[in-house]
Amino acid sequence: MQERIWPRLGAVSGVLYVVLLFGPSSTGSDAQIIVVLELIGLLLFIPFLGYLYSILRQAEGEGAWLSPTAFGAGLVDLTIKLGSIAPGFAARTEGLDPQLHQALEKMNSVAFIVTMLPIGVMMAAVAVVILKTRVLPLWIRLLAALTAPACWVNGMFLDAEFGPAFLLFLLWVTITSIVLTLRAGRATVKAAASSKAAWPEPLR
Repeated sequence: MQERIWPRLGAVSGVLYVVLLFGPSSTGSDAQIIVVLELIGLLLFIPFLGYLYSILRQAEGEGAWLSPTAFGAGLVDLTIKLGSIAPGFAARTEGLDPQLHQALEKMNSVAFIVTMLPIGVMMAAVAVVILKTRVLPLWIRLLAALTAPACWVNGMFLDAEFGPAFLLFLLWVTITSIVLTLRAGRATVKAAASSKAAWPEPLR
């Protein structure tokens, strides 16, 4: 049972990341609970990224460098996102000078757009690994391959107020997380079954 639970926890973290990051913020509220839920969502991206890395790394084999690139780019994205929380939260301070408020909001907005660049690197690396190894369905690779250039283009427009490419990334994470969750544990269970079959029965 545990052989299935742990992989599925890592895999399903991607869906939970999307739900907690996008769901509460879509209400338009700036309540403290919304911020807490978004922070939890960001933290859940870490186990999903780790599980995704383990799948890609195993498929890529010796001399793998694309799967570590995807993992590192994902961490860079998360680091920028967490760093942008401080100016965004400080901008809510009551009685703040309007110019300072605008500057803090701009810092938060630019940081969000900049995250598109490492996300693009992550998607490109993932797309190549899937193409080489077929570790995931090719339509997931196709979506990753479309998301990568979209994120790079979006990330170059630092004055942009909206990041449509990020929606593509969230869609990719959701679909990939579901696929990985459905697959999680199967290989472990099969390996355990094979090991049990290969082990001789004790003499009675």
